[in-house]
Amino acid sequence: MHRIKFTYIILLITLYSYSQNSTTKTSFWKLNYYSGEVNLYGTYWDQVTVRNNNKIDEQSSLFSAGLLLNTNSYFYHPNFLTLDFNIGYSPDTGQRYSLVTPDRNETHSLKKLYIKTTFLQRNDFNFNFFINYNENYSNRENLTNIKTKNYTYGGSLNYSNKIAPLFISYDRGKGEQEEIQTTRIFKTERNNIDARATKTFGQYDRNEFRFSHSEYTYDDSFINASTNPNGKLVESNITTWNLNNNIYFDSKKNYNLRSRIINDNQYGNINFKRFQVLENLTFKLPKNFTWYSGYNFNDYRSDAQVSKQHNINSSITHQLYKSLRTTASLEYNIINNTQFQDNVRRAGFDIIYDKKIPLNGHLSMTYRINSNKQNRQGDSETLVVQNETHRLIDGQIVLLKNQDIILPTVIVRDVTNTIIYQLNLDYILIQRNEFLEIQRVPGGLIANNTTVLIDYEADQPLSYKFNSINNFFGIRVSLFKNLLEFYVNRSKQDYIDIENQENLTLNYFNKNLYGTRFNYKFLSGGIEYDNYDSTIIPYRLMRYYLILQGNINQKLNYSLNSEFIDYLMIEFEGQRQVYYNLSGNITYNFTPKTRINLEGGYRKQDGDAKGIYLNLLTTRLEFTTIYRQIFITAAAEIYRRELVDEQLDFNKVSLKISRRF
Repeated sequence: MHRIKFTYIILLITLYSYSQNSTTKTSFWKLNYYSGEVNLYGTYWDQVTVRNNNKIDEQSSLFSAGLLLNTNSYFYHPNFLTLDFNIGYSPDTGQRYSLVTPDRNETHSLKKLYIKTTFLQRNDFNFNFFINYNENYSNRENLTNIKTKNYTYGGSLNYSNKIAPLFISYDRGKGEQEEIQTTRIFKTERNNIDARATKTFGQYDRNEFRFSHSEYTYDDSFINASTNPNGKLVESNITTWNLNNNIYFDSKKNYNLRSRIINDNQYGNINFKRFQVLENLTFKLPKNFTWYSGYNFNDYRSDAQVSKQHNINSSITHQLYKSLRTTASLEYNIINNTQFQDNVRRAGFDIIYDKKIPLNGHLSMTYRINSNKQNRQGDSETLVVQNETHRLIDGQIVLLKNQDIILPTVIVRDVTNTIIYQLNLDYILIQRNEFLEIQRVPGGLIANNTTVLIDYEADQPLSYKFNSINNFFGIRVSLFKNLLEFYVNRSKQDYIDIENQENLTLNYFNKNLYGTRFNYKFLSGGIEYDNYDSTIIPYRLMRYYLILQGNINQKLNYSLNSEFIDYLMIEFEGQRQVYYNLSGNITYNFTPKTRINLEGGYRKQDGDAKGIYLNLLTTRLEFTTIYRQIFITAAAEIYRRELVDEQLDFNKVSLKISRRF
């Protein structure tokens, strides 16, 4: 009986699907299109590594033949079931020779498989399933070779309707990543479900509800017992729901309320609950006034602390013609934490003036003054900080927010709170008087310009009170349609009404930034001088940069980017940090099907100050041509690297011949 019902349902779905597009012929199975590639690939490389006065000389020759195939087809009718099928297989085999380790044969298999089935894709109700597997080799920042395996499967469901459109997706996967040179192995498992529904009650509102549940499991054999007492396995389970509302109160959309409610619940190696409410109200008033106000509530509960925060803020802005914009703002912030109570009052006033000037120029001036009055009453001399957010960017000094940090308590994680980064492999810590600087290690797990979460404990005064006054003035002048540009930024921070300063380090500073820039057709560049006189980390900085890019007769395309940054650290007399970055690319097109490309880069970090020592040079020359659907690519690479106490010299040549169809 159940089989008869199921067959009847399938028959109804099929008939309905067919009725949606009766002009398409039905067929048990039909191939819509296919594409692919058959290739031959050969490579030879030579590598010399010097590490701790030990020299390793290696050579390797590899040969591979690969097949890539992509197809799209359907069963019975395009609106009943479509099938996307992609497969790739490139086994490599060859001989590797070494002066240190015994000779050995090596075989590398690059594999790819992707299958996706979509049901009723043209209907209001449709769903799909997919399977994805890939295995590949890659290089992280030309510093670390990576072997990666990933396996994922899942699907999604979409229901379009006039009441509340609904979308649900699910995926589950496993991954394994091996750093070839350090032999670090990272195993991850993930399980994610996402759902969202939208609803409108009229033409002036939009409401959305989202739900997600993610499970992450991370196995790192390098994690020590102090950061993970349960062993290698790190688990993180995160359940999140949020409600977003956007409401306009009038037809001209001058009065707007935006509301967001967020609830996070994470458990595993790190447990916390967070409930947030964010309300923002915007009114466009007569005489070019705009009033903005907001209220934020944050309730955070973890094993280490409980924190409740109320934030009320408001500002009013006036626009006079197109030239003058003024803003006055107020903010009141109350934090009740397990370890302290904070009262913060902020007030600010901004003026921005923009005006056209003679010589096809433009003048922009900004003045800003802010007052930040903070009163903290503490219950403990040890402050526990969780999930402090920082973005790590090469060449920028990143200090943790608090002073007197207890170094062994620092733990750095990714934004999912799952991956625990390793000190001296992924990042380093540098003491800057009472503060702590963090830098990423090139080639580690932390990519440049990446956000990380940091936990630590710090010794803090029980109570303190101060009012910081910050002034900023900036002026920018451009002439001759932005051919020349000059700018000056000056800022100062001072403190008044201070109590209990004995155990508190305050950042008094005067910062003066002077710069000039030119832009002429294919060439642009500039110079900056930054004089930062601070009680925490004073420095003098010179930055030079040059950008060259363009093309000649549509034959030659070129791009060159260079930058030099010189930090003179005033904390210790004569201490310096320097950063060199040079990258470029030149392409010459002999014909539309034949070209030669040269690309390379040079990067250096050095200095007397504690930090990363890196000297890296990469060059790649590539020739490509097409003859009757036969693609030929020949390449040569040169790679020189000095990183901390390791030197590497690498040379490689390769040839690839492929036939695409």
